[in-house]
Order: sequence, then structure tokens, then C-alpha cells
Amino acid sequence: MRAAAALALISAGCGGSSTPEQVDGTTETDGGIDLTAGTSSSSTSSESPGSSGAPPTTTEDPDNLTSGCGEVTVTLEPVIPTIVLLIDQSGSMTADFSGQDRWSAVYETLMDPDDGVVAQLQSQVRFGVTLYTSEDGNEGPECPMLTSVEAALDNREAIDIAYGPANPNDETPTGESLQAVATSLSALDFEGPKAIVLATDGEPDTCETPNPQEGQPEALAAAEFAFGEGISTFIISVGDDVGAEHLQEMANVGVGKAPDDPMPAPYYEALDAGQLVDAFNEIIGTFISCELTIDGEVDLDQACEGTVTLDGEELECGVDWEVPEETTLVLLGQACDTLKDGASHTVDASWPCGAIVIP
Repeated sequence: MRAAAALALISAGCGGSSTPEQVDGTTETDGGIDLTAGTSSSSTSSESPGSSGAPPTTTEDPDNLTSGCGEVTVTLEPVIPTIVLLIDQSGSMTADFSGQDRWSAVYETLMDPDDGVVAQLQSQVRFGVTLYTSEDGNEGPECPMLTSVEAALDNREAIDIAYGPANPNDETPTGESLQAVATSLSALDFEGPKAIVLATDGEPDTCETPNPQEGQPEALAAAEFAFGEGISTFIISVGDDVGAEHLQEMANVGVGKAPDDPMPAPYYEALDAGQLVDAFNEIIGTFISCELTIDGEVDLDQACEGTVTLDGEELECGVDWEVPEETTLVLLGQACDTLKDGASHTVDASWPCGAIVIP
């Protein structure tokens, strides 16, 4: 899987104007287009002294958008999700997992420098990681024992510095760990959705009672707390040692449902490396947005007078794209699926004079 990155440019010029050039400061990378360096620019046409014709105007004055209007090119910014990967570091993660141990399988799925989920999507998702365990619960040095890297874009290297040398340890205080991660994540002042993806291979215990593993109520309470803070929780069972009842209840509560909701949310049970890759990709893929923020305001009555292209192919308004708000462009249906397919794509858009105002 390759990274998907979209450069979305919008041109506010007269109808029939050419496709805008790439914004200065935007650079190509191996994973696609870097959206972080885009800048806004404007230009105004003018007549030489003594020449006839309309006086120069710009799109900043919507009342004067007639002939000779200027052109403004801006970068559309995608909605960036923030996702913390909460990884069970208990001793049972050394168990066999289709020819390798569970710990290594999860690490390679996420951190492989070529095909790992983090490597491929780090330019589109703020990834953080927390490894969690304890040593005999409260009888140990601390509980839970957390190794964390705060979420950020392009964060694989920083995550790998902490994650790479780590090894499985002892217990599984899932509830206390999830509560701590949710508290930290809720304090981060990031726009866009937030989520925790929990990968665990066993029933939860607690800091107070590391054995037997009866920490299901605490884990559910932590997932409920997270959702109350605006954070969704998704659970992946690495192997088949987590009971289906607990997986279903965690999946439901993690997205705001009752534990026994008659319309259950999906949970994920991975029995080999391929299923593990699919689980992470499916969960995280739902957060790769087809919503792009416009650095300008489109007249909604004239929105469909615009032209939007994906990789040079013109899209149909109302079928492939829409402008639900003055500053938001959303790709729909197959166009959205294409944007999220893991490859590098380009979205361009233009509107006739008077249909967009740049503040």
C-alpha cells in the first residue's frame, strides 16, 4: 500500500482560465504531494498607460467581478485525523502468530519502512503510539507502565525510536492505559477527528488485580470516557484469546453505543499477518477524509458552475463532488474512494468570476 496525498488547488478566475500551476513552496515527495508548504498568492491584470479597456479588478471585490478580473490560487487543506496506536506489551505477545510472534507481527504491520501503515499514511494522519503493560500491577514500580510518543504528522521516525527497541513485558492493564491515553489525547488542540486503535491479545486485567484477568468493566468504562471526550476507540484482537463478548462490547462502547446494542459495531480479530494489515487499514482508512477546506468562500448558488477534476478527469457536481458549505469541497462516491486508495492524486478546481471570494 502506498501513501495517498492530494494537492488540491482552486482557481478563482474568469471562465475558461487555464488550470493553475502548483503553488510555490509545495514539494513532491516519495509519498505524494506535501500539502504543508502551500501558500496563497494573487495577481491582478492591468492595462498599460493610455490603453483602453476595463480597469483592473480582483476577486477580493465581488461587486466588481467583470472583465479583466484577477486570479487567485489557494491550497485546499484536507481534514487531518489524530490516531493513537495503543499496543498491548504484555508477555503473551510472544505467542506464535502464523510463524512469527504477535509482537513482531504488529510492529511490522505498523512500522515497516516501506509497507507499514504508519510509513504509508504518516503524511495524512497524525500518528502517536503508546505501549502499555505493568509488572505485577500496583506491586510493581508503576502501573500502568506506558511508553508514549505524542501524535504528529510525519512521525514514523520518532515513533520507531521508542517502539523499535521495546519488547513484551508482563501484564495487561487495558482500562487504566486507555483512560490515560484518552486523557492525554483530549488535551491536544488538534482539529479533525481523534481515535484510539487498541491492539491486544488477551483479556484485560487491572493495576489492583493483575490476576485473574477481570478488567473488562474498567476497559469499558475507559472506552466510554474516551467517547465522551470526542475520541472513538477501535479494538483489534491479535489472535483468538480475547473473548467475542468483550470484543463486541468494546467495539460498541468505543463508538458511543450501548454494550449490548442490537446493531453492533464491527470489531476485528486477526489470526495472521494479512488479517492484521487489513484490520489496521480498514479502521484507519475510515479517517482519511474526502473533505477539503477551501481558503476562500464559494457562492453556494453558483457552486455547480465550477469545474473540479481528479487527476485531470472532470468530475460531475452533485455526483462526484459537492460544496456543502462555503469553505468546504467534498468528493463523493467513486471519486472519494479513488482519493483514499493509497496512491498519489491531484484535485483541481476552478470557478467563474463572482463565484468565489478570497478573504
